[in-house]
Amino acid sequence: MVITRTTIRAALLLFFALLAAYFLWLVRGGLYPFIIAFFLAYLLNPAVGYLEGKGIKRVWAIAWVYVLLFACLFVVGSWLIPVLIRELEGFGQELPAMIAKGEELVVALQSQYQQSALPHSLRAALDNGLTTLQASLQSFVAGIVGGIMHMLTHFIGLAISPVLAFYLLHDWHELSAAVLRTLPARWRHETVLILRDVDGVLSGVIRGQVTVAIIVGILVSTGLYLLDVRYALIIGILAGALDIIPYFGAFIGATPAVTVALLTSPLLAFKVGLLFFVIHQLEGTVIGPKILGDNIGLHPLSVIMFLFIGEELGGLMGMLLGVPAGAVGKVLLSHLFRILI
Repeated sequence: MVITRTTIRAALLLFFALLAAYFLWLVRGGLYPFIIAFFLAYLLNPAVGYLEGKGIKRVWAIAWVYVLLFACLFVVGSWLIPVLIRELEGFGQELPAMIAKGEELVVALQSQYQQSALPHSLRAALDNGLTTLQASLQSFVAGIVGGIMHMLTHFIGLAISPVLAFYLLHDWHELSAAVLRTLPARWRHETVLILRDVDGVLSGVIRGQVTVAIIVGILVSTGLYLLDVRYALIIGILAGALDIIPYFGAFIGATPAVTVALLTSPLLAFKVGLLFFVIHQLEGTVIGPKILGDNIGLHPLSVIMFLFIGEELGGLMGMLLGVPAGAVGKVLLSHLFRILI
């Protein structure tokens, strides 16, 4: 077998790529400011490009986008943050009582069906299911609190992310050209096509889904506030964030809302469930199609499969990243098959 220079170059390129990936994996704990900065720059780049197309210099276009963004955050945050802090304090104080009341409801429900004529095996299965559900809800709440504390401990990294994003936006074209220059000339055209298709998919998955999630979060918070459900803001923010997960996100986001309402009355829990059903139908028939369109390009069965794979590999974060990774993988495979066949 003759080993050509091209084979040696490809092998070296693969080796160094794997070495770089391993190094990034080792230092992954310190990369989160750069990951957030890249994500922020990717979201803001279309707005910057639009202003740049109107004849505004790129640095001033970035400045205008930042001023508008931080002005909106300041206006919303000046009202939102105090309310959110009050709700978090109240939630922390009432959490033990809520857990105790939830346990009372579980015990009451168990006593109801234990006295019924259900078979013993079915009653035992119901007991196990309720115990598992109770443990899952407690773990879910603990995970939320732990995630908030984790974000607070990394406040410095979060604070410098907009600065890093500014430099990424300013040098976006230069960085893209530099990456292309590192590739052999015959690969550059195909790489541009791949990146264009990946950007088209991610635009639908990331930009579109984030927009939908914000709208859903606002609708949920408003609806819960009108229904006089406690902690409407916290639940709305959580429901909006979880709505990024296709199909299952709406159900997962509704669980804490229905649980909190159930501690007040079954009728309120029914109203909250109906509210989430209406919002979910509105999202599926009006909001989602208008914003997302068909940009994802994945069959619903494929989406569900990627969600389960992501949950198995990385839990909730894996579910959030499963669909974008699957959509990008589909683009890469389609280009690979076109090149090889």
